[in-house]
Amino acid sequence: MKKQFLTIVLLLACTLTGWSQNLKFGKPTNEELNMTVYEQDPDAPAVVLCYLTTVNYTMDFYNYIKEYQVKKRIKILKDEGKDYADVSFHYINNEREQYGQESVQDLKATAYNVENGKVVKTKIGPERLFKERIDEDYMLAKFAVPQVKAGTVIEYEYKIHSNVFFHIYDWDAQDEIPVAFAKYELTIPSTLIFNVEASDMKALTCTVTQGSISFKNTSNDLTSPNTCKTNIYTCVGRNLKALKKDDFVWNVRDYVTKVTAEMKSIFAGGIYQDVRKKWEQVDDVLLDHPSFGKRLDDHSKFRDELAASGIPEMTDLKEKVVATYKMLKSKLAWNGKYDLLPRSASEIIKKGDGTNADLNMILINMLGDVGVKAVPVVMSTRSHGRLPQTYPSLNKLNTFIVGVPDGSSWIYLDASASDGYLNVLPANLYTDQARVLQKKGQSRWENLQKISEARTLITVEASLSADGMMAGKESVIYSGNAAAAERKAFRTAGDSIAFMADKAKSLGVEIVDCEMEGHRDFSPWVKETINFKRQGDATDDHIYISPFVDIPITKNPFLDVERILPVEFPFKQTFNMAVQLTLPEGWKLEEGIENRRITTTDGSISGQILCDSREDNTLSLQYRFRLNDLVYTQDKYATLKQLFDFFANHSKDMLVVKRVM
Repeated sequence: MKKQFLTIVLLLACTLTGWSQNLKFGKPTNEELNMTVYEQDPDAPAVVLCYLTTVNYTMDFYNYIKEYQVKKRIKILKDEGKDYADVSFHYINNEREQYGQESVQDLKATAYNVENGKVVKTKIGPERLFKERIDEDYMLAKFAVPQVKAGTVIEYEYKIHSNVFFHIYDWDAQDEIPVAFAKYELTIPSTLIFNVEASDMKALTCTVTQGSISFKNTSNDLTSPNTCKTNIYTCVGRNLKALKKDDFVWNVRDYVTKVTAEMKSIFAGGIYQDVRKKWEQVDDVLLDHPSFGKRLDDHSKFRDELAASGIPEMTDLKEKVVATYKMLKSKLAWNGKYDLLPRSASEIIKKGDGTNADLNMILINMLGDVGVKAVPVVMSTRSHGRLPQTYPSLNKLNTFIVGVPDGSSWIYLDASASDGYLNVLPANLYTDQARVLQKKGQSRWENLQKISEARTLITVEASLSADGMMAGKESVIYSGNAAAAERKAFRTAGDSIAFMADKAKSLGVEIVDCEMEGHRDFSPWVKETINFKRQGDATDDHIYISPFVDIPITKNPFLDVERILPVEFPFKQTFNMAVQLTLPEGWKLEEGIENRRITTTDGSISGQILCDSREDNTLSLQYRFRLNDLVYTQDKYATLKQLFDFFANHSKDMLVVKRVM
């Protein structure tokens, strides 16, 4: 009995209170092997028990060689955690660059399973490492640890040998699963000037100490090594939370707790020399690429058809761009994929569809054929993640759209925007880091989050009868991304009858008839005029009715008191609804809707509901809100939560009308 009790106590200790930190690889502790749940995150499918990374430089006649050593131990807690036994990472390997060579070495991985009271080890080595080229800069390395199931402890380690002395990979302390312990040690020679920063000092404990390394000098006496001082950066994180998916964050890894090191200069020849790679170099690679820049001035396969259509003779730039875009969309379909490098135009035309890169390159050529200058605008989509500034690379870009200069402003469009318009893009393309590629040295950054918004303008004129029936007309103008959303809803519904049935259900009204404009067009707006009826609750002397026909916010998705991550919306939003409601003769408003306004000092968040009773027995109501930014940081979360709370709480408010005669 005593032995059984001790076993139970030990199991509880492993499950609930944690374990002593084990930094030695090759022998997981009993606590780690018997662990069934991670106390800090009981729902976690797996947990990183220990994550160690060291980066060291060696010097030989002022040649800098860098070596990464990565070690990681993971406990698989549930079946869905088995995916963390599949490991992949990028490394630099540009065969044409003198300082662009890296190699993966000394891979070792082991799965530890307890079977019949014994620890069974399954090992793999370098023979199980697979490599594939991504682009001219990067390779992908991947391996899978075998014999993994719920309860398995896996360990792996590898080294990256590198002569890319000017670039140090970002070190992500967090992962998609919780991390119990992480340590990063970076040793940099003092002759290399780096700016080293931790993104979240609250989560990491960081120190800087000094050391030294030896290297051979360039004198005749090669047996006498010199020494160079080093800066040693050490960062430790404990009990780091999992980077879980979030409905209001496009890519959670943009906000990971990490350490970055950006090289500024190198001390050589008695002076500091700037060696940072710049985005201008990536511009040059793209503009000189045979599948990209070399095709920008080509004629399109539709050149003769464009000439016969009369489009080249149009004088209005926007009309010319729209007509050209519509011809492209009539010929080719988007296959649902984004890409950076387009395939041959002949291949795409023969197939009838292609990626947005395929279609956008053809669009640039078509615009050139009608006399419109168009350029590619390269980017990383919002779901792909923000572009790094420490090591610009072609690999970090994953698509491009089309930009057309229009006087002092620009027009942006993309072949994937089936329901959009000029400057009305899919939400995933509204990045604040788009690079407009022009002639060498003239490329620039563009914030696409400023070019459009979802705008909805609604006016309602209705009357209320003594039996509680609200009947009237709703006129709506959708523009920007609101028009695109309405077109998508219409296209998804299949026809106007199904579309109106869906709309009646969502509005909670009976639609008597409807006039629609722009639902199938490539145009800046969509218009709808709806004659409707809505039945309220009526007694002999009271009527209870909701006056707002279209309520965009019915629940608050922001329920947490505090929020660590920012809130990212798909696009800016403006919603204005004005209602004029005539009450039946002999009835008066007994209880209206509370007047309320919410706004931030900078006006980026605002909202209001107003209710005014007039002497002519009519009610004037307004429902407005505006989100003027796409990204709201933690300091604005409380106001954002308050706005959604307010509208959600009032979404079911009723007017109370009383008989007075």
